[in-house]
Amino acid sequence: MIPSENLLATRERAAEWIARLHADNCTDNDRAEFVQWIRGDSCRADAVELLTDYWELGGGVQTKDILQTFTAPDARSGKTRRRVLLALASVGTVALFPVNRSAKASRILQTPVGRTLRISLPDYGSCLLDSGSRMTLSEDGNRARLDQGQVLLSPGSRKTFRLSARNITVYLPEQTSTNIRSDNSCTDITAVRGHILLSKGTASSTDVWIRTGQRLRILKNGRMSVDYPNMESLLSWQTGRLIFRNTPLLDAISQIQRYTPRKITIASPTLENLKLSGIYFVSQGDMFLRMLPRLLPVRLQEQGNHYMLRPL
Repeated sequence: MIPSENLLATRERAAEWIARLHADNCTDNDRAEFVQWIRGDSCRADAVELLTDYWELGGGVQTKDILQTFTAPDARSGKTRRRVLLALASVGTVALFPVNRSAKASRILQTPVGRTLRISLPDYGSCLLDSGSRMTLSEDGNRARLDQGQVLLSPGSRKTFRLSARNITVYLPEQTSTNIRSDNSCTDITAVRGHILLSKGTASSTDVWIRTGQRLRILKNGRMSVDYPNMESLLSWQTGRLIFRNTPLLDAISQIQRYTPRKITIASPTLENLKLSGIYFVSQGDMFLRMLPRLLPVRLQEQGNHYMLRPL
């Protein structure tokens, strides 16, 4: 049964309330306003209960209902390579072709909007490539380069794996896991499990270790910082949603951009640091963007296949 527009709107509003109540800057007035809102209709309480389960359990929205996840072939599989190439080409989730003459067997793994890709790495484990992402995997399967987007690397053996993003090489010892995101504004490297070594590979640079829960953020201007992000929010993309808790608008838009074919532009630098709290459900398409003027002092302008966020 397809939910009615009224029910979808109620769930969207409930999601906004849940995010606001979890935000660090939530006030007593916010809580009082929430109580008044939820008493207005019994359907609102049901929606809040449902979405609270999603929030607390971290897996309420099943990925299969939102994002199509395709499993790439084993890096060592060669007998059915031609058949696999044809199959993968038909769904447009991965392409295998030479990067250059010295890297004949390198694999270009690329996901279009709305699809994720799970890749088996025989000597390490597996990785999940997010929507709108691109990664180059070496011939031996022990090294990779994240060109754009987001990837979660999960261990499955005692071998070390290396992944580069921008000018940083991430060394993953045995039984370690990391989430890496790279876009136009910054590159984030988060240690999900274990201690991870980060290296620039130059004589003048100092290698850095980050431990479970730490994130190294590298801005476009080269500035670096280390913090402790909310891990539930950081990993929520696996379940087909993005959780924002006082997230700068520029950061939130760069994440949402991977899930929509429309280009999103912030027209004024004064908007970039506005703090956004809310839940973006991939299954609801651009509905969240259309709700932004209700959450922030912005105006959404649609021009064909382009969204423009302007100040009021």
